[in-house]
Amino acid sequence: MNAISEKAVPVRAPRFGSGPEYRVGIEEELMLVDQAGFELARGVERVVAAIGDERVKPELMQCQVELATSPQTTVAAAEEELRALRARVIAVAAESGLRVAGAGTHPFSLAESQALTMRDRYRELAAALRYPLHREVCFGMHVHVAVARPDKALQVIEAMLPDLPLLLALSASSPFWRGEPTGLQSTRTVVFQSLPRSGLPPVFADYEHFACAVERLQRAGALADHSYLWWDMRPHPLFGTVEVRILDAQSRVADSVALAGLIQALVRHYGRRYDDGERFADADRLVVGENRWLAARHGLHAQLVDLDVDGCVSARSAIEELLDRVAEDADAVEARGALDRVAVLLGAGTSADRQLGLQRRGASLAAIVESLADETRG
Repeated sequence: MNAISEKAVPVRAPRFGSGPEYRVGIEEELMLVDQAGFELARGVERVVAAIGDERVKPELMQCQVELATSPQTTVAAAEEELRALRARVIAVAAESGLRVAGAGTHPFSLAESQALTMRDRYRELAAALRYPLHREVCFGMHVHVAVARPDKALQVIEAMLPDLPLLLALSASSPFWRGEPTGLQSTRTVVFQSLPRSGLPPVFADYEHFACAVERLQRAGALADHSYLWWDMRPHPLFGTVEVRILDAQSRVADSVALAGLIQALVRHYGRRYDDGERFADADRLVVGENRWLAARHGLHAQLVDLDVDGCVSARSAIEELLDRVAEDADAVEARGALDRVAVLLGAGTSADRQLGLQRRGASLAAIVESLADETRG
């Protein structure tokens, strides 16, 4: 929910094609926690001011900090930049007695105890949304991939929609909320979807249809601009990208980069097919929505509705098929290493699996947050 509205371009003046196609950028929202008790702690304004880099930004709550890489041709370059940004934020936060941790939710700190960041956008959102906004203390990761034309971006989004639950399952990192295990692998997904204009995006026949819909909402006063669309995936007129927003934040940089590389390969895969003349049918949102829920509930352990036959398929099997399908495209954008890392995740499990494993072995929730901070420091 970044504060980009100050720089938002009109929806009819998008910047698709303004740079090399399939460049990738990573945004991640990380927690600031007290280094003694590991509860969420305010401090983002001090951290951002001390760093003085537009790639490090405040977020909705003062316990959140956002890191955003520059557009990069390869995920290896994005990884190098992200590691440097994390190192700087971690060092500056430590000067204020804070640590930095990555996960979709904080295991035990309460949302209503967190202070709002005093920016105009966030004050306006708090006044408009009330309770849903104040409980929305969760942490996501967004991946941008540049696309040459706006209509192509909408077609890529429609084609990728059935793959989003697989990406969610891989990213699951939020099994605790308000001091309790929730029975979910991605509690963040369930918390965030109480906001308006969240979840799966509607069907848009083309970019003109999308632009007309946004302008209608603007004329009615429902939203200021396109940055108030918080769907799991959306076209981004300012950056000229498709943006995947369904992911939980990650503690390990390698996992963030693996997810970004897979998404870059996926966008290239469907973009290449579009350029070859293929047009994609509207995704079955009933099935995709059910698989989205199953991925949030069970993560990599989910049995998903099979998109091709009457029955179910394991999330792990579906992801293995996905890796095979996009291997050629991963090679084309130098992301094969990312796919190899995804294969490691399939075997070793997600952050949610690691957190739950620590709890089963008797770790306190504070100790789990400490382990997330250790992984985030790398």
